[in-house]
Amino acid sequence: MKTHQLRTLVAVADAGSVRGAARLLNTSPAAVTQSLQLLEESIQMQLVLRTSSGVTLTEPGQTLLTHARLIVSQLTRANEALDALRGNTRKRLSVAVTAWVALTFLPETVARFREQMPQIQLELFEGLLAIASPKLRDGSLDIYVGRQTPGATSSEFAYRPIFASSRAVVARLGHPNAESRTLADLLELDWLVALDPETEGQVPYRMFAQYGLRVPRSIHYLHSLAVANALLRNSDMVSIFPWPLIELCAERDGLCALPLREQLDESMVGIITRSGEPPDAASRCFIDCLLETVRGGKWMQSSEIRRAMHSVEILI
Repeated sequence: MKTHQLRTLVAVADAGSVRGAARLLNTSPAAVTQSLQLLEESIQMQLVLRTSSGVTLTEPGQTLLTHARLIVSQLTRANEALDALRGNTRKRLSVAVTAWVALTFLPETVARFREQMPQIQLELFEGLLAIASPKLRDGSLDIYVGRQTPGATSSEFAYRPIFASSRAVVARLGHPNAESRTLADLLELDWLVALDPETEGQVPYRMFAQYGLRVPRSIHYLHSLAVANALLRNSDMVSIFPWPLIELCAERDGLCALPLREQLDESMVGIITRSGEPPDAASRCFIDCLLETVRGGKWMQSSEIRRAMHSVEILI
C-alpha cells in the first residue's frame, strides 16, 4: 500500500465520487481510478462499489478507511511538525466543544487564542460523543472538550477533567409529566438521548436498570442540541441535559427540569486528546487559553454564566 493510494481512498470516501475525489486531490478522475485499482490489487480485496450515483465503500473498504484516515492524519502532523522547525506553523486547528462550555467559555477562549495565533484557522464542531470521538480517533479532530467516552482506554486518549456537574431529565413547559417525581412515570414516553458510539447508547438503559426499572418503550438518538430543543419544545418527548445547559437554555427554549427523586449520574467534562502524540503549538495554545479563561474569573461578570456555573464544580 502506498501513501498516495490511502489518500485517494480517504478522498473518495469524503467526496462520495471519483470526480469529487479528483477535485479534492487536484488530479484527474483517471488518476483516482488507477490509484484505487492498484490499491485493490495490492490487498486483493474490493474496496469500493461503483454506481450510477457515485461510489460506496465495501466492508473491507470501511475497515481500511479507518486506518487510512489515521495514517494520512499522522503524516500531516509530521509535516506540520517539520514545518514548525522551519519556522512555518500549521494553518488549521480542529476542536469540538460540548454545548454548555461553548455557550459559556468558548467565546473568550477563542478571543484569547486569536490574539496569540491569528494565523491559525479554527474548525469548530458541536461536541457530542458520536461526532467527536470518531474524529478524534481517526486524527481529523485535534481537541475534544467534552464528556469522556465510556470504556475508552487511557492508552488511546489523554483525558484532563475540568468540570463536574449533575444532570436532570428535561421536558417542555406544560408537559403532562412536568411534575413527575419518579422515572417510573416516564417509561411510556419517547426519549431523546445523545448516542454514545462506544456503548451504542447504553447509558440511559443503565440508568433505569440502576433503579430496577425496565427501559422506556421508545429511545431515539440525537446529534444536535438545536434538534433536541426543537423536538422537546414541540412534543411530549423528554431528554437528559447537564444542569449548566438547563440553566442556560431551559427558560429561553420553553423547557423545564423534572423534579425526580432519583439522582442521575454526574457529568464530567474535560480536555481530551489522542495519546502518544505530543500536542503542537496551536493545540497547546488553545488548551492554555481555555484553562486561563476558566481560572481567570472574568466570566463571573456575566450573570448568565454565573447562573450556569452554580451547579458546576471546577476541577482545575
